[in-house]
Amino acid sequence: MSACDTPRFGETRMRPELQTLHTSIEETGNAKRRWHSRSSVRVILDDGDGHVGLGEAAPLPGMSQESASEARAALAGFDWPDAPLLELAEIAERVALIDASLPSARFAAESALASLAASIHEVPLWAMWSETSEEIAIANALWGTDEGAILRSAREAAAYEAVAAKIKIGWQPPARENALLRDIRAVLGPIELRLDANGSILPEELAQRLEQLAAHEPDLLEEPCALEHVEALSEVPFPIAVDETLSGPEGEAILERALACPHVGAVVLKPTLLGGLERCRVIARRAADAGKLAIVSHTMEGVIARAAAAHLALALGGPAHGLGDHPALAPLSDGLASPWIDLAWIEPPTSPGMSLELAW
Repeated sequence: MSACDTPRFGETRMRPELQTLHTSIEETGNAKRRWHSRSSVRVILDDGDGHVGLGEAAPLPGMSQESASEARAALAGFDWPDAPLLELAEIAERVALIDASLPSARFAAESALASLAASIHEVPLWAMWSETSEEIAIANALWGTDEGAILRSAREAAAYEAVAAKIKIGWQPPARENALLRDIRAVLGPIELRLDANGSILPEELAQRLEQLAAHEPDLLEEPCALEHVEALSEVPFPIAVDETLSGPEGEAILERALACPHVGAVVLKPTLLGGLERCRVIARRAADAGKLAIVSHTMEGVIARAAAAHLALALGGPAHGLGDHPALAPLSDGLASPWIDLAWIEPPTSPGMSLELAW
């Protein structure tokens, strides 16, 4: 995208406004941990000429490498440019100055700079990567900490005609889990069903558990256990996906192995864990070259981070993306809304930048 014909900017150096939010949330979790609260650091960039960029750092305790306070410190100390950067390449180069061990801070800075550039170019953020975009589906997580709550979530998903659903597994004995999955499949009907084990399946039980889960006709199982045990299988009854193991110091090696493994059918891209939008785009391209799906997902951030991830998903297209509502979304929204993201679909917005609106 050319920087020609863009407005003149004020001479005042850009300084980000940082806002920290901390809120209690309805208890939620996976096979390994529970969350009762979330923290988020918002970044607001104003060029002085009416254009605004937004970003959000919301590292998830227990999954992220860093804390919200560490992300805020990195953003406060970041060498923000004196004037807006208008090209994605120069934004990526600047964001790379933030330590790679602080991926949520990289994501927040990149989102703020890129959405500011999009606002100046008078296009929505997704249009910085793609000339066209189409409506994409959402894979809705079925939230709840007990079977009754999860079934209620499944009934709600069926009521609004969800295209795809995802459920966390591994937090109860297999027999009870199988019964719950049977009930969920009966409620949802023949829609796409994804399972997420968060590494909870014992390696010695992997083959047997996959066979049991196959009875529920899942389309995908995320992170059953360490990738080496998946690689050792002669066959799998349905595709495996890698997710949180892509982050961290071994992430690149795991990605290369996952792309080479015939049992892996998808990579899940969480910008908060992977270090931003461009990093996720690069992985998505590599996945496509290897014949794998790329699924964009959230880590229970607020409305800004989810909107940034949704813009990325709109640019990538493809399968249903994991960007549905979650327990922390409303508490961390604080007056902002993304009406183009509904319960089951994401419609490409046309308003410039991050395309958010005031909720009142």
